[in-house]
Amino acid sequence: MSNFRAAALARFGERKLNQKMSSARELRFGRHGALSVNLENGAWFDFEADEGGHLDDEIVVVEPAQNAPRLIVAKYDYFDAAGKLAFQVCRMAPKSFRQRRPDGRGGWHWNLEGVQPVPYRLDDLMAASEVVIVEGEKDADALAALGICATTKAGGSGGWPEELTDYFAGKRVFVVPDNDDAGRKTAANTMAAVSRVAASVALCDICAGMARKADVSDWLEVNDPDTLMGVLRSFSAVDRVVASGFVAGQMMAVEPRRWLYGKHLIRGYVSATVSPGGVGKTTLELTEAVALATGRDLLGVRVRERTRVWHYNLEDPRDELLRRVWAICEHFRIDPRELEGWLFLDSGRDCKLVVAEPVDGVVVATPASLHVIDQMQRFDIGVLQVDPFVKSHWAEENDNKKIDAVLDVFGDISKLCGAAIDLVHHTRKPPAGFVAVAGDINTARGAGALAGAVRAARTITPMSDKECEMFGLEPQRRLWHVRVDDAKGNMSAPAADAVWYERHSVELSQGDWVGVLAPWTPPDAFDGLSVEAARRVLLMIDQGLPDGQRYSATYRKNSERWAGNLLTDVGINENAAKAIISVWLKNKVVFWDKYHSPKRRKEESGLFINFDLLPGENA
Repeated sequence: MSNFRAAALARFGERKLNQKMSSARELRFGRHGALSVNLENGAWFDFEADEGGHLDDEIVVVEPAQNAPRLIVAKYDYFDAAGKLAFQVCRMAPKSFRQRRPDGRGGWHWNLEGVQPVPYRLDDLMAASEVVIVEGEKDADALAALGICATTKAGGSGGWPEELTDYFAGKRVFVVPDNDDAGRKTAANTMAAVSRVAASVALCDICAGMARKADVSDWLEVNDPDTLMGVLRSFSAVDRVVASGFVAGQMMAVEPRRWLYGKHLIRGYVSATVSPGGVGKTTLELTEAVALATGRDLLGVRVRERTRVWHYNLEDPRDELLRRVWAICEHFRIDPRELEGWLFLDSGRDCKLVVAEPVDGVVVATPASLHVIDQMQRFDIGVLQVDPFVKSHWAEENDNKKIDAVLDVFGDISKLCGAAIDLVHHTRKPPAGFVAVAGDINTARGAGALAGAVRAARTITPMSDKECEMFGLEPQRRLWHVRVDDAKGNMSAPAADAVWYERHSVELSQGDWVGVLAPWTPPDAFDGLSVEAARRVLLMIDQGLPDGQRYSATYRKNSERWAGNLLTDVGINENAAKAIISVWLKNKVVFWDKYHSPKRRKEESGLFINFDLLPGENA
């Protein structure tokens, strides 16, 4: 059976195969399937011509002699804007194309010397607002017979003559390539030129998936011709790149940025929250969702307006999200009924959310992205939280170009909905001994395109051992505290200090214990140190040690040179003393300088004080 299929395609043309009417036992050719081939016995019959035969019948192919004359089998006239014949394209047998121009005496010159190039069927083109550009006069004539304005250029595939470009000014153009590499390259050249003047240009690759070299005439053979323009109009126009001049008066018409939550969420833009696993990022996101949905400053961050929030969690089940929201309401004493109509919760375990996927090597938006837009517009949702970002697409996360395309999809959603989007993203797996750097967006896993595409970013990191020691906390309390730092302040000045949160455990009435986050202020190292005591300690630092050495800011256990010893002598604990010395250095109240050590008989560095900044009497 397979041998009959190959023979049928070779004899009647693969491009004319009617896929819709064919089956495993029979092939049908032509727009209406008038020619039938039985794949079981090789018999064929053409119902329109009322003739038939068998695929085993001998087909005699007559090859023309090498010096045989070429015959003109078709002529295509090109007229100029005045309606005068400019030149003619002739199709020859054996198949080839030649061009000729009138010689003025009723004959022809077989060249185009001195002829100004014009598009095919120029009269139709000049009167139309929409035009289809195809590859070949035969195709243009086939569309013209259907009442569609179509044109082409002489010479088939290849470059685009610049002289033709201006004829398409202000028109809506559809470029239909033949189904091969040459056809698509020709289409690309055409679009590059025409897009400079056309109102819009769309690449309409309707022959993709058909036989190689299939063209629009082949498409018409197997599709309803009346649907062609609708199909062409369904293709998106390629954006035209233009230079926009600066106008000073336009500045006053620019609306202010529409911040929703602190300096992190802004309508029309995408933000990112980067965090390692298990530090409370989902709890933070849900607390912020409740804050926005109620209009309350639960975490000490300003809520600019009460906003509907959609939290889409792609890891946790919905009942877990409900537990966390319940605990948040309990801790902050919020009536859960306030959230009805304002908070939307969904889990990826119930319905996956994949807004972008690779197709033939190019990342494109999925139908799910349209569903998101529909829901956000329908319910007037102002904030979308996606947790985590990595599960919202199927692109290669280490490919910058592909990740940038995914971010474009989210950017389009935020722009079309006038909403803020927060993408929760994991940090990369750290090597042994690695300590996360707060505020460093480069710790985000995958391609760096994420950092470039979002307009605001922040990091969530657990309290470090050093910070725990500095604050004087018990080591077992370290993991109960996290810090949030600005990681990319594209639209605002970076925060001077980290924002700290402390975990709390809330017992629900049904017996579950659920963690929540609440604002936490680190203890002030200067608590318990009066201005007078600070002044005395600083003056003692300036005097130096009895043996002539100067104090040091570097802590060494049992070192008499450490300046913090003077603070512990007045009742400050060791961790607070370290913090105070660090602050004094930062504020230049004390500073390092060179001096000659009489004890060590060489030049060393030690601490000196800035008397202009000395607190107390001279302050």
